Amino acid sequence: YGVMMAVGFLTAFWLLVRELRRRNIDVKVAEITIFLGILGGVVGAKLAYMLTEADEFVWRDLFSGSGLTWHGGLILAAVFIIVYFAAKRLPMLVMLDAVAPMLASGYAFGRIGCQLAGDGDVGIPCVPGSFADNFCMTYPRGIVPSSCEVGGRFYEVCPANAMDPTWLPVHPTPIYESLTNFALFGLLWAIRRKFRRPGFLFAIYLVIAGFLRFGIEFIRVSEGRPDRFLGLRDAQLIALGEVLLGLIIAAWAYFRTVPKNQEYGILKPAESVESV
Repeated sequence: YGVMMAVGFLTAFWLLVRELRRRNIDVKVAEITIFLGILGGVVGAKLAYMLTEADEFVWRDLFSGSGLTWHGGLILAAVFIIVYFAAKRLPMLVMLDAVAPMLASGYAFGRIGCQLAGDGDVGIPCVPGSFADNFCMTYPRGIVPSSCEVGGRFYEVCPANAMDPTWLPVHPTPIYESLTNFALFGLLWAIRRKFRRPGFLFAIYLVIAGFLRFGIEFIRVSEGRPDRFLGLRDAQLIALGEVLLGLIIAAWAYFRTVPKNQEYGILKPAESVESV
């Protein structure tokens, strides 16, 4: 998992350097942005896990290698990065558009790490003989094995007609999420030059990513993810918040007057950011 996190951050850095150069923004901004993303992402993900999913908040567990929640990392990293952009007086919507594709690719690489580690962040048990069963798999050597012994607690149910009473086939939701987020990255990267008004690209990311996470939660295991409101989990409520925020940013981008030096998210060379 750690290796895939590193790959995700390195890839994001490489892509962000290219994107900032295209937008006439000093590429040194990428170094600070990625550093803050790593710091806020790891710390925020750990704190969110401890506060929302861990059975007990034990401070020594804060420094363990397990237990990370994506939305917590996203929120704290976003706070750090937005404060940095504001402090350096960088054009906020332009910068948010610049990082949007990398958020999708980073999440996709992270989910590959979940899949390789078999950390239990997977889907509900499959019904043997069903069409969906063609896509299911077991995790016998995962950090959290998909066993029926574990299933009584972690997967809630071990089907009596399971094909193998020892290993329980489950939906590989990390694969589903990785594929959909790589597709989202491809979409954002392909259309990033299309919008005259900065902010739309980031808004599109928030809306689509929010819907993707909201939907996948219906087939993910629910241990440690209690229902909060209207039968929805924390992750689903946050995902709906993402969608709402995306719509608000889209409206803001549409109705605001676009500075002439920010059209299509490209700063004029004479007015571009030249120092970190």
